[in-house]
Amino acid sequence: MKLFDVLRFECGNPEEYGFSSFFFLDSVSSKIRFVDSVGEALKLRNRRILIKVEGYPMDLELVRGFEGKEACFLLDFSDVIGNSGGKRATNIKRMRNFAKTCIKHSVPFAVASFANDEASIRSAEELAHIGFLIGLNRGEGRKALSLTGEILKE
Repeated sequence: MKLFDVLRFECGNPEEYGFSSFFFLDSVSSKIRFVDSVGEALKLRNRRILIKVEGYPMDLELVRGFEGKEACFLLDFSDVIGNSGGKRATNIKRMRNFAKTCIKHSVPFAVASFANDEASIRSAEELAHIGFLIGLNRGEGRKALSLTGEILKE
């Protein structure tokens, strides 16, 4: 299975981190949308893009609105990696609830680390382990890393 990640800077060899390829945010920004509200996300659901909804709201209308649609949710692991303490725990809890709701309703989601520099790049296995923190099993975590590339390659 090919695994992919999205970085905020251009970097060298993805194989040394266990990825097939890296995508750089500047070059794929047209395929990734960061939205603040459920309404904005629902407007984009018929486009083949990744959508990160701020705060991962527990809104059943949002998740069910994406059933069978082209768009895919994005879980931004930098929300976990870049924070500590209570903020990290809150982000993990929100991501866990959001991911479980997506799985329950068969709505696909992808994950990315959005590393800012080479020192903050995490390997594919580390990202899969972060997936464990939010309640994903190994297969679900790897599938989410693979789906990132499937959407962004087009």
